[in-house]
Amino acid sequence: MTAIRIEEQPRTILDFSSFRCSKNSIKQALKRCPITNIIEDESSGELTVFLNEIKIGMYTIALQLPPDTPFNCTKNLKDYGDFEISITDSNSGSRINLKKDVRFKNQYWVPFNFFGKLRVKHLIDIIAHCKRLDKLKAFL
Repeated sequence: MTAIRIEEQPRTILDFSSFRCSKNSIKQALKRCPITNIIEDESSGELTVFLNEIKIGMYTIALQLPPDTPFNCTKNLKDYGDFEISITDSNSGSRINLKKDVRFKNQYWVPFNFFGKLRVKHLIDIIAHCKRLDKLKAFL
């Protein structure tokens, strides 16, 4: 039996915090953004798993990509097909329950947040919604 060392490394792939953005500019940024999920070091056999994150002001969207991705493969998000997300609030540092939180529970994309359903078109709306919430800076 062989032991393989796995290192997790957080990586911010996009940051929409500092400027205004439309849905079209979000779409273009996601289309150009290369995403790597797992890298294998050939010499030591060590695996590095990237925790791909998108920053939007006080929110951080973490992408959970399908586990069947080949090593050392860089793709665009559309090439992965489906994925899952989790949103973290930087004020509290905790993960937001999308089905119960009043800021998110009535959004049409919440039931799609599991492998096989969530697509890039939903992620564009998620980023736009988080951007609007960040501009408000008011909570219920």
